[in-house]
Amino acid sequence: MTTLPPLSPEQEREWTLQQRAIDIEGGRADAENVPASYRLVARALREPLPLGLPDGFARRVARRAERAALLDARWPQRWIVVLLLVLFALGVAGLVLEGAGWLAGLLATLPSLPRVVNGWGLLLLLGIGAAHWPLGRGASSGKQ
Repeated sequence: MTTLPPLSPEQEREWTLQQRAIDIEGGRADAENVPASYRLVARALREPLPLGLPDGFARRVARRAERAALLDARWPQRWIVVLLLVLFALGVAGLVLEGAGWLAGLLATLPSLPRVVNGWGLLLLLGIGAAHWPLGRGASSGKQ
């Protein structure tokens, strides 16, 4: 059992006034030397809380939460679009600067790789590995 520390004289007087106000409002005591403010608080505590929420309150709160979530999600989406556009622009610039020589250079490099992972098979394996690398890392850490 937990024991509370003793009350100071001011706390004891306050507690006594509050209890007397509760007793007066409950009809168990006569009004004697209890300020009206204590009785007003005791009366307010005895009354049930008004539950008159406005119509559509839950719908409005949900809409407000959805709007806040959309605003939070828009900035990362915008940055992704901007970065993809920059990547696309750099790719186009590389094609313009290199012309058709980039494909010939890539095809010339592929046969020189070891025979086990030669040519397009290597590119396929690299593509599959790159596509599944973030998924495997997130699954092992337990995050979604």
